[in-house]
Amino acid sequence: MKRIICLLIAIWLPVSRLSAQKKPQQFPWPEGKRMALSLSFDDARTTNIRQGTDLFDKYGVQATFYVVPSRVKPDLELWKKAVRNGHEMGNHSINHPCSGNFVWSRDKALEMYTIDKMRAELQEANRQITELLGVTPTTYAFPCGLTTIGRGKNAQSFVPLIADMFVAGRGWLDEAPVDPSYCDMAQLTGVEMDGKDFEQLLPMIRQAEKDGQWLVLAGHETADSGNQTTRLAMLEKLIRYAQDPQNGIWIAPIGTIAAYVKEKRDAGLINTPQPLPAQPGKPLILEARYATAKGPRIEYMPEWKAFGWFTGKDKVEWIVDIPQAATYNVVLDWSVSDEDAGKKFILEGGDKPVSGIVEKSGSWETFKEKKIGTLRLAKGRHTLTFRPAEEFEKGALLDLRTVKLTPVK
Repeated sequence: MKRIICLLIAIWLPVSRLSAQKKPQQFPWPEGKRMALSLSFDDARTTNIRQGTDLFDKYGVQATFYVVPSRVKPDLELWKKAVRNGHEMGNHSINHPCSGNFVWSRDKALEMYTIDKMRAELQEANRQITELLGVTPTTYAFPCGLTTIGRGKNAQSFVPLIADMFVAGRGWLDEAPVDPSYCDMAQLTGVEMDGKDFEQLLPMIRQAEKDGQWLVLAGHETADSGNQTTRLAMLEKLIRYAQDPQNGIWIAPIGTIAAYVKEKRDAGLINTPQPLPAQPGKPLILEARYATAKGPRIEYMPEWKAFGWFTGKDKVEWIVDIPQAATYNVVLDWSVSDEDAGKKFILEGGDKPVSGIVEKSGSWETFKEKKIGTLRLAKGRHTLTFRPAEEFEKGALLDLRTVKLTPVK
C-alpha cells in the first residue's frame, strides 16, 4: 500500500473531519457508473408482454419479469420473444401463495406450507419456466413480499431456501434502495412503482446515486392507467433519465446486477460484515472483508483484502458463533513498514486478551503470518475486537488481512 500518499492526505484533512463518522464505502459499479437500477414486474400480467416490452425494446432496456407459469401459456410466443430480446424471467412460484389472511389466498396460504412443500413448488416452477421459455430462473420474487411459512410458534423463514436455490430474492414494499456492500442477496429490497409519477421516485433515485446504491423497482401491470399499474408515461421518463450518461446509472435486470454484485463480493473486493459460524474441530478464518470497521480513519483496501490503520482510535470487530467451547491458537496475517513496526496491539473477546507488538514484515506489500497466542471461547456468540493497545500520534499500526483461529488438539 502506498502509505506515504495516504498519510499526506490524512495530514491535509482538518481535525474535525478525522473525528467524523467514516463514510460508507462506494460500490465499484461498471464503467464508472454511480448507481444501478432494475425494473421488475410480477405475475406475468398480459400488459407486460403487450405494452411494457414494446416500450423497453424501443429503448433497448431489459427488465425482469417474475412469472407464474400458468399465466405465461396464453401468450407464450410473446413471452418467448421477450426472452430473445434479453428480458429476464424470474420465479414467482406456481400458486402465488400469500398469507391466508387474504381471503383470496386461503386455499394456498403460507401458514399451511412447510419448507419441503415450498422447495418442491419452486423447483416445479423452475422446471415449467425452463420447459416453456428455455431459460432457468436465477432470481425469485416473494409473492406479497412475505418470507415466512407456518403460524405462530411454528412459523419459520424460507429466506434460507431462496438463498440456496437462487442468486437473489426480491421483496415488496420495502421502500429503500439496496446497499450492495451489505445486503442479504436473498432479501433485496423492492420499491413499489405502481401508481407513482417519475417525480415521486426521483428523490430516491438521486439518493441512491449519491450513496452508490442499487434501486430495485417493482410493479405489476404496465399500461396508461389502472389499478396495480406502473404507468407507461412514467416508465418512459424514467428510462430517458437513466440513459442520460450524465446521471451515471446502470440499468439492467435483477439477475444481471445480482451476479455482478456477487462476483465482486466473492472476490473480496467489498467489505461485507457478517457473523462467522465456527465448525467443531475446524479452523475459523477471520477475514478482513467480514469485519466491521470502527474509527475515524480505518480503511478497507480491496487490492490487499486488508484493513489499514491510520489512528490509535481505529479498530475492527468480528462476530463469531462458537458451537462448543474451545481453545484456539491465534495466527496474525499482517504487513507493516519497518518504520511503522513496533506498536502494541490487542485482540479482545475471549477469556483473556491476546496482546503483542507488531513485528516487521518487510514492507507494506509483504504479508507475514505468526502465532500471537491462544484464545479460549465459550459456546455462543462473541465479538472479537482487534485494536491498538495504546494511542499513537504518527505513523500507522499495520495492515491486517486475517486472524486465523485453529483449535488446539
